[in-house]
Amino acid sequence: MMSNKIVDGKPLVWIGVFAHPDDETTSSSGTMMKWVKKNNEAYIITGTRGEEGTLGTGDLKIKREDLGKVREEELRHNLDLYGVNPPYIFNYRDQDLDKEIPETLAKKILTILKETTPDVIITFGPTGISNHPDHIAIHKSALIAYKYYKSETDRNPLLIYPAIAEERAKDYGLELSEDEKRLDIVVDIEDTFETKIQGLKNYKSQEDAQQLAKRFTEHNFIYESFSISPINELDENSTKLINYLTSL
Repeated sequence: MMSNKIVDGKPLVWIGVFAHPDDETTSSSGTMMKWVKKNNEAYIITGTRGEEGTLGTGDLKIKREDLGKVREEELRHNLDLYGVNPPYIFNYRDQDLDKEIPETLAKKILTILKETTPDVIITFGPTGISNHPDHIAIHKSALIAYKYYKSETDRNPLLIYPAIAEERAKDYGLELSEDEKRLDIVVDIEDTFETKIQGLKNYKSQEDAQQLAKRFTEHNFIYESFSISPINELDENSTKLINYLTSL
């Protein structure tokens, strides 16, 4: 099993590259918390503040012009809850990521990759799980950034996507790519599950976060699954990272 320290003694680094506040919680917060509990580091990039989301749940009512600020506060609160570093937030408006030139967005991501030197990068797969244009845009630009990062440094981070079993995807009405249905890495998150649910509930601005919290609880979804991006060039260290994630 891989130690939780890399060769030079520094913590291992995880970075999530997503489109909106709450993407990180839905897709991978249980695993990310287990990663941090091993004395590793974690970071999140979000391309937007989710300004076009729903305007509150329950008795909470939010003005459209205030939603971005509210969702950023929810994100920061949750990352603090998870033990994750403060987020990197780009100033794109929700539903505008696909209007940006992919290379331009990629270079912004690349700058942060060089700053954080990740061992594991997680981003959406080709369909973005939900076919949201912002999710697909961040996927495309993250892949470009990943290729640049590898060509400009001597590092070979593991690139993974959130994955969902085919049967469960059908239950959700999702049409996924093959890359998003392969369960290459499955992590038991029973010990962080309640905090993940609390994180979803903390996104009080968002109806879908509340619905997912209810559904995940009802079905006791205590596993998170990931596929290994086919653009990886797997080496001995990649194998160690895969085994390490599986053993968290």
